[in-house]
Amino acid sequence: MAGSKSSFSVLRHGNFRWLWLGTFFGTGAHWVQQATLGWVVYQLTGSGAMLGGILAMRAIPMLLLAPLTGVVADRYDRRRVLVLCQALLFTISAIVSLLLATGLIRSWHFYVFSLLSGVGWVFDRTLRSTMVFGSVPRAEAAHAVALNTIAFSVMRTVGPSVAGILIAAVGAALNFGIQATLFLCVMASSWMIGPQPPQPRTQARVSAFQDLRAGVHFVANDPIARMMLLFGLVPGLLLIPSFSALMPMFVVNVFHGGPKDLGLLLSAVGVGGVMGGIAVGWLTRFDRVGRMQTLALIAFAGSLIAFAMSPSIGLALAFLVCAGMAEMVAQTLQVTTLQMCAPEHMRGRVASLLPIFPAFISIGGFTAGIGADLVGPKYMSLLLAVSAIGVVATGWACSAAFRRSTLSGLIKIGGAVPASRH
Repeated sequence: MAGSKSSFSVLRHGNFRWLWLGTFFGTGAHWVQQATLGWVVYQLTGSGAMLGGILAMRAIPMLLLAPLTGVVADRYDRRRVLVLCQALLFTISAIVSLLLATGLIRSWHFYVFSLLSGVGWVFDRTLRSTMVFGSVPRAEAAHAVALNTIAFSVMRTVGPSVAGILIAAVGAALNFGIQATLFLCVMASSWMIGPQPPQPRTQARVSAFQDLRAGVHFVANDPIARMMLLFGLVPGLLLIPSFSALMPMFVVNVFHGGPKDLGLLLSAVGVGGVMGGIAVGWLTRFDRVGRMQTLALIAFAGSLIAFAMSPSIGLALAFLVCAGMAEMVAQTLQVTTLQMCAPEHMRGRVASLLPIFPAFISIGGFTAGIGADLVGPKYMSLLLAVSAIGVVATGWACSAAFRRSTLSGLIKIGGAVPASRH
């Protein structure tokens, strides 16, 4: 059984070690950016809608380019494309750092920055997710995803705290300079990854459009993949916006705090994420992966309801730890299940669904920002979390294949789709 080993055992695979190191640097840059960008934009504009709109710019490339990233991952050298993505992210972060330092920054610069960073991240997410499954044996895939989750969550804990301290101490420009430096580190670690196993194909090479259509056809017709797509949209649209787009509003309007408090609250989510990533290694002993993911999403929503109702920042921190833990458990199970139910020759195209989910974080952030301007961040968070519980409960009730899904069954299937799943 996959759960009988420690998640850290996958670090014996050299390619995965370099990929994991890059995840540390890359997610560190992302969370420094997330905290800094949200604070700077809100201070400049004072508008939740403007803040949500700038974050929503990332959704454009994520929605338009996500299918293309899967075709690229299945047809080209994944390592080289990953390095090019980091070069783009380095360049735009360095430019924004310079504009902030010289006082030349304008609101429209943040729109352009968000748009281009979305291009870099959409390719990075697909390539990195696909390469994880090419770096370890299939039976250890859940542990590899869990360890990547731990790296993501550790940096989500450290990054916002560093960003909050630096905003207060030296300003936002240095934060974007740190991002640029971290992306250089990601480029170096990506280049150290050795050749991956060749992508198998079941037919003669066809056009990119036919490759794309085959991937869409698989997801549309596989019941477990369909449910993974639905459940993957729930956090981005209804849950994560409460601490991505709305957190600066909670800090200013509800808890009456400053940038250090913003970093502390965002870091609490990261602490929970680390705990959730570690817990996944133990939770894989429970074979019913569909049931575990459903419970994790409901726990995520319940924690955010408690956060929104918290009368003090101390209680809010505790519930954000719980939310981060539930989020990472749900995310790890989702990535593992989605990848394992995919045929080997179209793993990249199925992995290209993953960047779509962060795109909906931007869309969710935009709508949440508008709603928070109307009714306040507290009541908007409550409305979103209750809606999420309703969607998850409906999905669970409607899909027998998802309710029956097991981790051991996905490992044995090896990417095939048995008739019993339909």
